[in-house]
Amino acid sequence: MKIDLTRHPRLLTESWMKAFGAWSKTLLKYIYGKDINTVANLNEEEQKLNFVIRGEVEDIKSYANAILAEKDYLEAYAQFGKDHPMTNKHRIVLDQAVQDFESKTEIRWPFKDED
Repeated sequence: MKIDLTRHPRLLTESWMKAFGAWSKTLLKYIYGKDINTVANLNEEEQKLNFVIRGEVEDIKSYANAILAEKDYLEAYAQFGKDHPMTNKHRIVLDQAVQDFESKTEIRWPFKDED
């Protein structure tokens, strides 16, 4: 798996965005492990995680912060429910991390809530 954050946003195609979402979903799968039930279908073929992330240091840091904030929010949502103060706190952190990622990379974050 290769995530290349160096591509110019105007050159990003819908298929690249789908792949970016799939890469991020795979990373979340490995963060959570095999014991977590998720809504998304994460039962793709089992394989050893081997990936490369290319980009400017700040872009990669903002991606890492956003993916970890996504993980923390999903854990809080699963543990406490949607309207719990802890979940709301993690949602705010996630929104800030996503905004930072999108502003630095000009790439739309592939996950959105259905409010």
